[in-house]
This record gives sequence, structure tokens and C-alpha cells, in this order.
Amino acid sequence: MRWTAAVIVLFALGIMGARAQDKKTESTSFKSDVFPVLKKYCLPCHSEDNFNPSELSLDSRELLMQGGKNGVPVVAGNANESTLIKKLGNAPPFGDRMPLNKKQVISEGKAKYLSEAQVKIIAKWINEGAKDN
Repeated sequence: MRWTAAVIVLFALGIMGARAQDKKTESTSFKSDVFPVLKKYCLPCHSEDNFNPSELSLDSRELLMQGGKNGVPVVAGNANESTLIKKLGNAPPFGDRMPLNKKQVISEGKAKYLSEAQVKIIAKWINEGAKDN
């Protein structure tokens, strides 16, 4: 009787562990995880319809991957080498930290940048291969 209960408990723990592992390995989606962040914070300046000095349009994954005046901002599989991630950080390799949010700077006196969680979502997508999903 004791062995049966122990086997059931171990089996249940194994199933729960497998489910937790599945959630950890769930891939990040450009369409549902990354694009909403880009749309809200980046498209006010980086859309095809707006002139921006970098000539980088973020209206779609395809346009993002084409890049702009400063090259391709995403190195698929390597977020640390991707200009996109560097430009979202405290010490961008050139120009200003993004997003600029000029209207907010004027009205509130300070810029509002992406949260650490939002940057991590973008970095995770890049590290997973920057897929069109």
C-alpha cells in the first residue's frame, strides 16, 4: 500500500515538473509579445509613414530585419550583439537611448523608457532566433 502511494506522488510530481518545463521553454512570439511593445513605444517615430533620421521602420518584423541607416538592428540568436537591445539600454553605442518620447520629456521633464521586463521579452525573442511568429 505504501509503495502505491509513493509511486502516485512521484508520478504526479513528474507530470507537474514536465508542465513547468514546458512553460519555461515556451517561445516568445513576435506578433503577440514583441510587436505590441514596439507598436506602443517605438512606432510613434519608427513607422514607415514617419520620417526618422535612422530610416528604421518597425511596422513589421520584415521591416525591422531590413534595418535602416545604421544597419540591421537584430542579430538573430544574440541579443547582446543586437543594436536594438543596446539602444534600449543605459549606454547606447551611438545616439540617444530609445525610446525618446519627446512629448513626455517636454510635458514631464523626463523620458520614460521600456521596463526591464519589456526589454527582456525583446531580448528573449532575439535569442530564440528572432522568428516571424
